[in-house]
Amino acid sequence: MEYSRRDAFRLAVTAGATLLGGSVTQQASASATRRAGPVNPYPGGEDGTVVALRHALDDAANGIAGPAGRDAQGRIIVRARAGHRHVLRANLIIPGNTHLDATDARFVANFVSSGTSKTMVLNHVPSATTGGYSAPGNIAITGGSWDPVWQYLQNGATPPAMNVITMQHTSGVELAGITIYNVKWWHAIELNAVRNATVRGCHLLGWIVPPEYQDKLWHGEAVQLDLAGSANTWAGAKDGTPCTDIRIIGNTCDKSGSQGPWGTLAGSHTAVPGVRHSRVWIENNVVDNAIWDGITPFNTEAVYIRGNQLTNCHGGVYVRAANSGVNPLTTVEITGNTVGPLRPDAGGKVRWGIGLAAYTQDAPIGDILVAGNTAPSFAYNNRQWMTFRQPPQTS
Repeated sequence: MEYSRRDAFRLAVTAGATLLGGSVTQQASASATRRAGPVNPYPGGEDGTVVALRHALDDAANGIAGPAGRDAQGRIIVRARAGHRHVLRANLIIPGNTHLDATDARFVANFVSSGTSKTMVLNHVPSATTGGYSAPGNIAITGGSWDPVWQYLQNGATPPAMNVITMQHTSGVELAGITIYNVKWWHAIELNAVRNATVRGCHLLGWIVPPEYQDKLWHGEAVQLDLAGSANTWAGAKDGTPCTDIRIIGNTCDKSGSQGPWGTLAGSHTAVPGVRHSRVWIENNVVDNAIWDGITPFNTEAVYIRGNQLTNCHGGVYVRAANSGVNPLTTVEITGNTVGPLRPDAGGKVRWGIGLAAYTQDAPIGDILVAGNTAPSFAYNNRQWMTFRQPPQTS
């Protein structure tokens, strides 16, 4: 069974944080309608722009719209200050029914202590018993550049391992036009127990390889689908909820100007018996220089991998069933992708252009369609545990 490499860091929210700034009249109006209280932490050392942003997010948690009003989906728009470098001393908590518009803003991490959950952004999960997809949803984050290591390096400090954007136990998520640089060890975007999410038009650039996973580079997912397991739940119940109805569309995944490329654009590496990710579309992405398979879903069914372009990666598209437990998968479509050339490792080896793997008879893969791809090689490992809708492509 494959598990997440990181420990489960618990969210440290300052429940009694005081809301600062604004006029007396504005504070009185807010308190009259305030239901959730503050959901953001308020660490010391942040500038007034970041503090004001936390205030606006807390207002949104309580249904209080600011000057930008609401978007077409009814979400309260919270605008980050364009042209400003937001130095976060703790994670931003995004409430439900909120659209964080970060266009032309920059975000860097400089977390105040190791007791703060190591992700720059986390959605609001009300309690430790919040499970399924029941945390407040209808969330959008658009635009901005995000870098979890830059400020540490400016300070001469060692950056911690960190996610950038993490969504947990929620639904109705849109992440669009975001640029994420230089993630250390973990993920640019983690969807963990999330239903109905879209990652569209994002630029995911630069990954720092964890030393202990040099031989398991499939852990390096820029977009990670995870389930709420015993050791990898950021907030809420550890109830095994998987991801479903996920769209990863039109993104770019590559190295940055200072760090190497990702292991893979999208995948997962956690499974428990009887639980599968489902209804996942990975379409029209550009993946360059990936140091493992450019796209590698794991324990995921009803997955549609279409029209992607993978260049100079170590491997192409490789779909993996669970390697333990009773987890049969049905419906895997790999169509219209362009793979190649592949990049050999130090030993001169490359992986497959297009492939699937079924590891056990208790986790077979059924209803497979592989057609219309351009790739240098095809592999169907343990084909005795696979069934195909039509004869699979072999050249």
